[in-house]
Amino acid sequence: MVFILITLAVFLLDSNLKNYIEHNIRIGESRKILNGKITLKKQYNKGFCFNILEKKVDLVKRVTAIVFGIVVLLFIIILPCKKKRLMKLGLSLCIGGGASNIKDRFTRGEVLDYFSINIKPIEHIVFNLADIFIFIGSAIILMSSLIRSKDIIETIE
Repeated sequence: MVFILITLAVFLLDSNLKNYIEHNIRIGESRKILNGKITLKKQYNKGFCFNILEKKVDLVKRVTAIVFGIVVLLFIIILPCKKKRLMKLGLSLCIGGGASNIKDRFTRGEVLDYFSINIKPIEHIVFNLADIFIFIGSAIILMSSLIRSKDIIETIE
């Protein structure tokens, strides 16, 4: 149950932030927050990350929906397992963030990105909180898989 609540919390947090940005920041406007470490701005993305395949909107929607469906199916399969907490946490974060971006993609036709981190090499990249949760969730899933692989190898030896 806790992992479903995490998924819902991630979805609601990002969806509400997108709603706020949509109604309170104009395209081209920038607002610095957290002592200038973060810049809020409104930008739309029709493609994958970095607007890859932005002219292939239908393909992006289909691929996104298929990958999301696979991740949700995996989550449903492992949710009843007593162990695999790291994997469940990672999947919860990915599903919550993914659901928010998919909602955007299918209702707006594009995903709303709204902030950048003011560090020189990446300050031009604009993303949303869902992207951060998907990235962190993916890292947790990878860690969980590596830990599990190590356990299997030690058992075989």
